[in-house]
Amino acid sequence: MGFIIALIIIIVIILIGYGLLYYLGRKQSKTNLELDEKKQEIMAIPVADKLYTIRNKNVSGNTRRLFEAEQAKWQTIKQYKLPEIEAALVQAQADADKFSLIKSRKTAEETEKLIYDTLQDVQNINQSLEELLASESKNEAYFQEVNDRYAKIRKQLLAHGYAYGDSQETLEKHLSYIELDFTKYNTLMSDADYLAAHDVLDQTKEGIEALEAMMEEIPKLLDKIDNEYEEQLEDLKSGYSQMLDMDFQFPSGVRVDEEIQQVEKGIEQCYAALAECDLSETSSLMSATETQIDRSYELMEVELRAKEYIEKNQGNLEQRINQVRQSNRYGSLEIDRVSQNYLLHDNELGKLQDYADQIDRIHEEVDTVNQRLGAHVIAYTDMQSVYKEKYEQLNEIDKAQSHIVGSLANLRQKERDARDMLYSFDLDMRNMKRRVNQYHLPGLPDPYLDRYFATEDKVGELERKMNRVKLDMDEIDQLVNEVSEAIERLDLETENMIDQALLTEQTVQYANRYRANHPELNQAIEKSSYYFNQTFDYKKAHQTISQAVDQLESGASNKVENQYRQEKEERLF
Repeated sequence: MGFIIALIIIIVIILIGYGLLYYLGRKQSKTNLELDEKKQEIMAIPVADKLYTIRNKNVSGNTRRLFEAEQAKWQTIKQYKLPEIEAALVQAQADADKFSLIKSRKTAEETEKLIYDTLQDVQNINQSLEELLASESKNEAYFQEVNDRYAKIRKQLLAHGYAYGDSQETLEKHLSYIELDFTKYNTLMSDADYLAAHDVLDQTKEGIEALEAMMEEIPKLLDKIDNEYEEQLEDLKSGYSQMLDMDFQFPSGVRVDEEIQQVEKGIEQCYAALAECDLSETSSLMSATETQIDRSYELMEVELRAKEYIEKNQGNLEQRINQVRQSNRYGSLEIDRVSQNYLLHDNELGKLQDYADQIDRIHEEVDTVNQRLGAHVIAYTDMQSVYKEKYEQLNEIDKAQSHIVGSLANLRQKERDARDMLYSFDLDMRNMKRRVNQYHLPGLPDPYLDRYFATEDKVGELERKMNRVKLDMDEIDQLVNEVSEAIERLDLETENMIDQALLTEQTVQYANRYRANHPELNQAIEKSSYYFNQTFDYKKAHQTISQAVDQLESGASNKVENQYRQEKEERLF
């Protein structure tokens, strides 16, 4: 029973396998049939008919070379690729019939790629041949378009030749070149070289477009040269002539006549380039000519502006010279007046004399250029440069003179300030003496007395110098600073001395509360008293009693000092 079942299973498997092979074989055969249909599509493309038609036209030149190239491609496909495809399809079907399905499928895939590539090549050949067949009729339409544009510009040139000036001859020469191109086109069309004829039309169209651009631009350029440059040239000549009649001179190296000649030459070059229809060169020359025209105008206009400047400033400069000279005289008188009361150290009078000499030289130089102007031997621009230079020199002199006079005026104020300071110093010295006497100190230490008397001598010296007939304010200013610093130091030392004396007295009073229980304190008090009353060393006296009190009560001396400072501040306010 098991054997029968196994046999049935084997038979079923064989039947399924056979059915699968049969199905795959039918599928591959269908694929091969579809490939054969695609091959038939290639054969259906009418390349051979087109080749026959073109061959009968007896084409030549570039057209014939294209025809022969496409024909050679077709022959290669027909003799080699199509038979190769046919053989591959037969082999693929034979393998399918023998159930060599893997081999058949591989052959079919290779054949499919070969068919695709061949179909593309044949379609390209067919497209190229179609364009070649249509080129004759396309050329005729293209020729009509180009010829119409040619006729239009020829008519325009004939009807409006005056608008192109000398360029008309060159434009007509370009038209003759186009006519030659048309003749060449007709010859190529007669020889059935349609491709070369089309290239000629392309070239002719480009020539016509260039000619159209020229014919649009030339009248504009010609009008600008005729009506703008020529008018400006005449204006330059006329203006220059008028300036010569008015005895204008120009700076050395400036030749306006030569500049105008350059303008004239530039215009001639513009005409010549435009006559050759060289628009690029014409534009470049016109730009250069405009620059030259502007330069020529500027050379004349700068003289006209300089003339206006001179006419406006001729009197003003003379007036400015007189103003600065008057300031110089005033400064000299002021120096003479001030020097009677003050010693001067900066050679102020000599400087004013130097400035006076400079003013005289400026006046002479201005007179010279004015005379040269009257004799018409100097350009206004050169004269303007001199005027501006002299204005600047006068301003510098006036500024320097004002500074000198201003420094003299400060001497009187400095004297008043010094006298005020002297009065203040006297008052400070009396106040310090009064403060020291106010506290009835037993005496004053020698260093303090030395400083006091030295400061007092300084104040006396300042007073003596202030009483002189001629004051040396530089010396007095220096002495005022020295006295001020000395009084400041003395005032600080006086304050410290009084503070130390008063603190010593208050600390001794504070220590008295401990004397009954601490007899050893008597020695410190006596020692402090010795420094206070015998040597007048109040600082040492304060240190001695403070140390003794601090031994009995830590921080006691600080407590006394803080209280003293607080009471002192309250007294001040």
